[in-house]
Amino acid sequence: MSEAVAIAGPVVFFTGAGMSVSAGLPTYRGAGGLYTNSDLEPPHAGDITIERLPGLWQRFRGRLEAGVELEPTPAHRAIAAFESSLEVAVVTQNVDGLHRRAGSSRVMELHGTLAEVRCLDAGHISPVRGIQWGPDGVPLCPECKAWTRPAVVLFGETLPPDAWRDATRAMSTARTLVAVGTSAEVYPAAGLIASGVCPAETRLWVNPETEPPSGDWTWLQGPADDMLARLVAG
Repeated sequence: MSEAVAIAGPVVFFTGAGMSVSAGLPTYRGAGGLYTNSDLEPPHAGDITIERLPGLWQRFRGRLEAGVELEPTPAHRAIAAFESSLEVAVVTQNVDGLHRRAGSSRVMELHGTLAEVRCLDAGHISPVRGIQWGPDGVPLCPECKAWTRPAVVLFGETLPPDAWRDATRAMSTARTLVAVGTSAEVYPAAGLIASGVCPAETRLWVNPETEPPSGDWTWLQGPADDMLARLVAG
C-alpha cells in the first residue's frame, strides 16, 4: 500500500477465511485451501440425522476444540480498533468467533459460529466451552441432555434471517466497504458486496492472492494483518 487510503464511516468489513490465516486456520478456496486440492466434501444439511450426526461431529470436534484456544489476529484487533473513531459493522462468513473475541461489538455471523451448539430437541443455544460429550461422540445439551448440532450453517441450509437482515441494512448505508480475505465465491453471502446492494464510494479489497471481482475496488495486496494495521495507522 504505497499511499494513504481515507476511510469514512459508516464502514463495513466483510471478512472471509483469509482473515484468520495467521491464527492457524486454513482458507477454503485459495491456494492450499481446504477444498481446493482435496476430495473432502463440505458438511451438508443432510448430515443432521441420527445416523450421520456422530460422523459430522467427528469432523467438527477438532476444529471446535482448537477454536476454544484460538486468539484473535492483529487484523481482528485492528478492525475492533476502528470503533474508537468510526461507526463500524462486521459482516463475516467465518464461524471462528474471533471478531467478537477481539472486541468488535457489531458482528453479523452469516454462517453461524463454532462457539455455540444448538439443541436438536428444544433449540437451546449453549456455549461450547465446557460442553459434555456423549458416548456417541455428540455433545449433549446442558439444559435437557438431548443431542446437539454445531451452530453453523451447513451447505443446503438458509442463512440466519436476523444476521442477513442486519447485514443488508449495514451494507446499504456504508460509505466504506473493506473486503478482507474472501474469495467472493460463496453465495448468497458474496452477493452482499455487489454495488447494487452496497453503494459505498470507497471499496477496498484486502487479499494477498485473489484479485478483486471488478474494477471499482482498490486492491490492497498483502496479508490481512499487515494491510489492516496500515489502515488503522492512516
